[in-house]
Amino acid sequence: MLAIKPLLFVALITNISLGQISDTLEHREILNYQINRTEYKEKLRGFWLGSCIANWTGLPTENRRTDFPFFTDSDFGPGKYDYVLNQSPWGADDDTDIEYIYQHAIEKYNNFMLTGEQISAEWQKHIGLPKLWVSNLAALGQMQNGTIPPDTSLPENNPMWDMIDAQLTTEIFGAFAPGRPDIALEMGRLPVRTTAYLHSEWAAEFYIIMYSLTSVVDSSISRKDQILWLAEQARKRIPDWSYIADMYDFTKTAYDTNPDKGNWEKTRDEIAMRYQHNVTAGYQYKYPWDSGINFAASMVSLFYGEGDYKKTIRIGAMCGWDSDNPTATWGGLLGLLYGYQELEIQFNKTDFADTYDIARTRFNMPIPLDNFTDMAERGIDIIDNIVIKAMGGNIKGDTWIIPAMDSEIAAPAVKETVVPWLTIEDNDPGWKFDGFESHSENWNASGSTIAKGYSYCTAEFNFKGTAVQYYAHRSAGGGTVEILIDGKSYGEFNLENHASIHGQYYVKVFEKLDLNYGNHSIQIIGDANDSEKTIDMLSIIEEPNSKE
Repeated sequence: MLAIKPLLFVALITNISLGQISDTLEHREILNYQINRTEYKEKLRGFWLGSCIANWTGLPTENRRTDFPFFTDSDFGPGKYDYVLNQSPWGADDDTDIEYIYQHAIEKYNNFMLTGEQISAEWQKHIGLPKLWVSNLAALGQMQNGTIPPDTSLPENNPMWDMIDAQLTTEIFGAFAPGRPDIALEMGRLPVRTTAYLHSEWAAEFYIIMYSLTSVVDSSISRKDQILWLAEQARKRIPDWSYIADMYDFTKTAYDTNPDKGNWEKTRDEIAMRYQHNVTAGYQYKYPWDSGINFAASMVSLFYGEGDYKKTIRIGAMCGWDSDNPTATWGGLLGLLYGYQELEIQFNKTDFADTYDIARTRFNMPIPLDNFTDMAERGIDIIDNIVIKAMGGNIKGDTWIIPAMDSEIAAPAVKETVVPWLTIEDNDPGWKFDGFESHSENWNASGSTIAKGYSYCTAEFNFKGTAVQYYAHRSAGGGTVEILIDGKSYGEFNLENHASIHGQYYVKVFEKLDLNYGNHSIQIIGDANDSEKTIDMLSIIEEPNSKE
């Protein structure tokens, strides 16, 4: 456990009246933390190794079980699903590679408070298809078309705003702000808001806070109690009206009241019934990669894992839905908490590969084959800068002196909000297709389905509401479609795009935002050419006078 040495400085308040003293404090304690930089470097190495082990352990079960019957502990072990320990080099994946890009961006711009323009530039240079999905993919397409974060996360621009993406791409900002979740949240604000909004935003911030506080958790208490304390602190950030808060509270209560702490499957199954098979706390399940259902699943593996790395990752891998993402998050957290050497002890293995193949998934990187040791060393340099410039601390020898926060973690003052946009997939039975056909297993498309048509194809969807948007896939072979609302033509729209051999997904082709409340129809009519026309989804506002 990393040694944390608190320094207490007493600031005497003088020249004030007794009444003033009663309203403030006569003796105010200012707490500083001493954190050894060399020891924390091993924590960062543990973060990268722990993330990769957990990521690749969870990948084989990713989206394999998204409803009953789910996996159980009996499905895990030698000859079944098992820990992945022998990659050399470790392959980059979307659970670790975008965090790597953010570290690279901080180094490149010498700026730990990345701007929207800097984020956009780095995403466009280094991040793209084919290994990009849902809200990340929707955000990239917008950036390619000129939109800058945080606008890339707004529901009217990004129909995938409530997906899991930011929960697996931003935890590193907590690692970069040891003991200071306020600074971590400030650094992570735009990276989170690149893809997440409201509930998904707060789920990502929950993880960032836990990462930040690993360096100041009480080392004298058990791992289980450390994890519970970290989670309790992070819970303070979530507004009580958010379904993320309901998911945390429900799962924590289910764990606390379960007499058999080995039976995590019971709570997982209760979560599936409460949130997937019913609408609870305003959460409507859409996809296995929803922010919500995966946050709830991550709480199962966190609580029942009780701070044990192997148990936490095993449960996460077996829990269901988008299982590699919660496992990678907790693998990184526990790796940061444990440190590299303790992971070696956990697995009785001292020859883990140190290399990291960022070129597997991301492009134009200055170090295509990097290594955890150098990545951690560069991370320490970043934190040096943050400690001095953002925290008002200093460095003495090999030690950071970090002033503690002067306020409590608190939920943002955001009133209860209902996002009015409702997504309609291309495979919805309400569509009337003539020449279009919905194709499954298209993993970069929303819902993994996309409708394709060619010459003279037509599609019509009837809806009741006040607004409609049409999202499609643009590609080099894309054609032209005409859009009609209630029989009135709004022009022709080109689906051709040569920016990438893979094209662009989640492109907002058309929107009509000022419809009178009532029944409407949208028609999408393909031209005569034998070029590809696509429908990924519609997004509509059903209720009159809805406001976000």
